[in-house]
Amino acid sequence: MKRVFKFLCVAALLAINALGAEVNVYAAANTTYAFPELIKEFNKLHPDAKINLTLGASGGLVTQIQNSAPADIFMAADMGFAQKAYDTGFAVAAPKVYAQGALAIFSTRDVDFKKGIKVVRGLKAISIANPETAPYGKASIEALKNAKIYDEVEKNIVYAQKISETLSQVLSASDVGFIAASALFSEKMAKYKEGTNYIFVPQELYTPIDQGIVLLKRAENNADAKAFYEFILGEKAREIFKKFGYNVPAK
Repeated sequence: MKRVFKFLCVAALLAINALGAEVNVYAAANTTYAFPELIKEFNKLHPDAKINLTLGASGGLVTQIQNSAPADIFMAADMGFAQKAYDTGFAVAAPKVYAQGALAIFSTRDVDFKKGIKVVRGLKAISIANPETAPYGKASIEALKNAKIYDEVEKNIVYAQKISETLSQVLSASDVGFIAASALFSEKMAKYKEGTNYIFVPQELYTPIDQGIVLLKRAENNADAKAFYEFILGEKAREIFKKFGYNVPAK
C-alpha cells in the first residue's frame, strides 16, 4: 500500500512538471509594450509555461515583494530597486542589467519640438512619473534640472504613479509628458511622428537608466522561472528590447 501511495505521489509530481509551472513576474511599467512579444517568444521554447505579469512602479513592486507578494522574478526600472530586493534577502543573487531605458517627451498638442526639452516651458500640465517610486520619473526631473528649467516649470508638473500613466495623461489631458521611449514603438503609437509629436530626451541630460533583474528566492525550485530569467538575459530578448527602443548591455 505504501509503495502504491509513493508511486502515485511521484506520478502526480511528474504530471505537474509536465504541465509546466506558473511564473509570476513583477516588472516595471516601462516594459509594458515589449512584454507580449517577450512572452510569445519564450513560449515557443517553453509552451507549457504560464507567465503571470504584474506591472507597476518599481518602488511599489519591491515593497510588495518585501511584504510577501508571490513574485518569482523582479524586473525593475533601475538597478537600485533590484538591488534593494537583493540586499533585503529576497533575491537569489545580485541584479543584472537586462536593458537600458530611454526617455522621450510626447505631446498631442501643437507644440514646438524644435526647442528641445525647453518645449515644456510655458505649458500648464507636464506629466512626469513619481520620482520617488519610478526611476523614469527621477530621470525626468534630473533632465529638467540639468537643462536649468526645473525651477521654472516645477509648479506645472502633474505626477503619475508610474511611467505608463504619463502617456495616458498626455492622451487625455496633459499638454506634454515625459514617457518611456519604449512606448513609441508600440503599434498604437505608429501614427505619431518624431519632431511633431515627440522627441527623445538627450541622454547627456540624465543618468543612464540601467534596468535590473533578479530571480527571487521563492523561485529557487521553479525551473520555468529560472528559464525565463535566463531568457530575459539572452540574445532573443536583447533583440526584442532593441526593437522597442532600449539599449542593451554588451555581453
